[in-house]
Amino acid sequence: MFSLGSWYGAHMAGPRGEYRKSAERRAQILEAAFTVFAKNGYTASSVNEIARAVGITQTGVLHHFAGGKIALLRAVLEQRDARAAGILEPRRGRDFLAGLVEISAAQASQRGVVQLYRNLSAEAVDPDHPAHEYFHARLHRIADAVTSAFEEVRAAGGLREDVDPRDAALRTLAMTEGLELLWLNGFEVDMAADIRAFIDGHLVDPL
Repeated sequence: MFSLGSWYGAHMAGPRGEYRKSAERRAQILEAAFTVFAKNGYTASSVNEIARAVGITQTGVLHHFAGGKIALLRAVLEQRDARAAGILEPRRGRDFLAGLVEISAAQASQRGVVQLYRNLSAEAVDPDHPAHEYFHARLHRIADAVTSAFEEVRAAGGLREDVDPRDAALRTLAMTEGLELLWLNGFEVDMAADIRAFIDGHLVDPL
């Protein structure tokens, strides 16, 4: 027997199914772009190589990412930053600094993510690189956020008297990036433990 419900369900299944397939395909393309960028860097990578990794044509990739390689790069970077923001945004002061340690701990199982960022950030030092402004703004944004966290700790009486919040923030960033580079090159370092110890050196009481 015909019913309005069955007609509605049949006609809505198509669009919803297509939307789901499109979202899944975008996720597959992003995963492939992440892998290719992490392996080759941005400059040496191509949309065609990413398309081959997914098993579709270059036109198929451009259907989902009309801006081509730059759009893929932006999407990969924003996806990773969104995960970090989810950890840090609700936090302040000591809790924010503890969040930095948590991110370092998580990265120990995400070698590809760390390698991608190190490769791209090195390339993006060139002012003509498409990600130059992104990395420049991102680094300043993080430095400001970490500075604010140390300032909040100081306001609560938890920062050593000889510590300047801005200096502590910049040194923490330098320590983090240096440890990541050592880790990628095979040195036996515990990034989370070392970052925690470094931050603790600025505090009255350890995290």
